[in-house]
Amino acid sequence: MRLLNRDDWYEISHDLDWTLSYVEERDAFPAEWTGSGGVPKAAWQAWEEPFRISYRDYVGVQREKEAGVAGVRDALKRAHIYEHLDPAVAAISHFHMGALCMVEQMAVTMLGHFARFAPSPRWRNISVFGMLDEIRHAQLQLLFSHDLLKHDPRFDWCQKAFHTNEWGIVAIRSFCDDWLLNANCVDAALAVHLTVEHGFTNMQFVALAADAMESGDIGFSNLLSSIQTDEARHAQQGFPTLEILMKHDPQRAQRVIDVSFWRAFRLFQAITGTAMDYYTPVGKRKMSFKEFMLEWVVDQHERTLRDYGLERPWYWETFLKCLDHGHHALHLGMWFWRPTLFWKPNAGVSRAERQWLNGKYPDWEESWGVLWDEIIKNINTGDIAKTLPETLPALCNLTQLPIGTHWDRHHLECFESRYDGRTYHFDSDVSKWCFDLEPTRYAGHLNVVDRFVAGLIQPPNLAGALAWMGLTPEVMGDDVYDYRWAAEFNRDRPAAA
Repeated sequence: MRLLNRDDWYEISHDLDWTLSYVEERDAFPAEWTGSGGVPKAAWQAWEEPFRISYRDYVGVQREKEAGVAGVRDALKRAHIYEHLDPAVAAISHFHMGALCMVEQMAVTMLGHFARFAPSPRWRNISVFGMLDEIRHAQLQLLFSHDLLKHDPRFDWCQKAFHTNEWGIVAIRSFCDDWLLNANCVDAALAVHLTVEHGFTNMQFVALAADAMESGDIGFSNLLSSIQTDEARHAQQGFPTLEILMKHDPQRAQRVIDVSFWRAFRLFQAITGTAMDYYTPVGKRKMSFKEFMLEWVVDQHERTLRDYGLERPWYWETFLKCLDHGHHALHLGMWFWRPTLFWKPNAGVSRAERQWLNGKYPDWEESWGVLWDEIIKNINTGDIAKTLPETLPALCNLTQLPIGTHWDRHHLECFESRYDGRTYHFDSDVSKWCFDLEPTRYAGHLNVVDRFVAGLIQPPNLAGALAWMGLTPEVMGDDVYDYRWAAEFNRDRPAAA
């Protein structure tokens, strides 16, 4: 019996649907989950998956990927690569495994929602492959971290982080709970597939993979590259969703993309911006965070908006200014509050590194160098206590990130909104705008500082907060080089290049 070519049967298989007879359509596909809103059911017939793939083809390709990863993993075990890594490069792995592994697992749930409730059978079909992708991504990170756990207990946070109250993880979890777990299918596709995966994960998995390979972390680079090949495929699901929504509700499409872009950007500043510009050895850096953002995200996002008839977000100029400063502010804050981290941060401000930073960011010295000078003075006089926090920073009620970290040190204004008898504080006018659009979506949540003030963290001091976050002495953050880098500043520092 002759086998049919895939093109002879694919259209039937990927468009499988039927008329419901035992339940009403609105009960089987509640509008609260589909997100179809005012879009007619017939309009979703135009939803077309960008990648035409069968289950047999999918399994074959993924098997080859798994074989490649397994080969690299075995080779790395024999070569003892990790033991020879620069400590700051190893810290990138600690940070990223803890910050992102469970995000992949949360994406499994999101795609499960799509597979059940998406308003197009084609969309539901392809989402099953997406679920398998995300399961694979989470399991790969857990596998690599398990291999390395014998070298450092911080790799346990790959699985543990999202089950703690560590403040950075709370910020990531806040975004993911909102968009991956609680948003309807249409909004989630625009926010996650189109904005996060198509926009920002190129930076996450391409730029960091290149820097990791250059820095000798072959395992981390291979892991990121293997994940990226899947992300590039199912990230495309946002485009057919956007195309249909633009024909029926363009204002909604604009709002979802504008809000999710800002929120995702603030997180990637903290996660990827710091890794690229401070943790990667200066001689191994391919591009600065700003350069990569401008080439891979800004140009691409603007082109996407233009192609689909969308406007640039109203806050575009603020976003561009934030590229010059936000991740530097976040990095300084994370280093200063290092006991609240589960990895050892790298200061990244040696003479050579400062010269590089000033070359990439002309305002860096005036905005941030003067603050690092004070830290360096305290280190070199043996007054380490002055470089450590006694309290917690004020946090934004939207992003959950420290207030004062979206711009330079001269723009520290706190923005407020009053809703239902409570005052909410924000790191920027953009975050306030996001909240004011849908206050019921965010109201009532208590960030870490709110819980501290409310007496939910005991004892009510920094030690109590660290215990509440699940941070123990063996993983609690400290300077990754034990402050040795500051010694070269014992003599007067020459003018910045």
